[in-house]
Amino acid sequence: MKSKILFSLFTLIIFCSGLGIGAYFGVAAGSTPSVGQLWAGAKEMQAIVESINNENYHKAKQLACMSIETRVTIMDFANPFGSKVIDSQTREVEESIFSEATKNTTELSNVCL
Repeated sequence: MKSKILFSLFTLIIFCSGLGIGAYFGVAAGSTPSVGQLWAGAKEMQAIVESINNENYHKAKQLACMSIETRVTIMDFANPFGSKVIDSQTREVEESIFSEATKNTTELSNVCL
């Protein structure tokens, strides 16, 4: 009887520790790409500022356009699961923030092309 209780406790401890370790590594693996993208974006902005300080405006413009294009591509691929409420809220935010940018789409494409 005593050995059955000890074996059950041992099995429960192994299960709970495996669950905890799996949860930890799942969160750690999920946050790694975000941290990498944050670091890459900061390095891109640093290069843009350095190019502007060196009065190399053409290179700064190219770096900014490539950075924006990369971020848009990443966001298109990493579209999170959503619901109708989240999608409508996202649409409202995009319309309010980017309404001016869509008016100047041709100007933006002239700058980045």
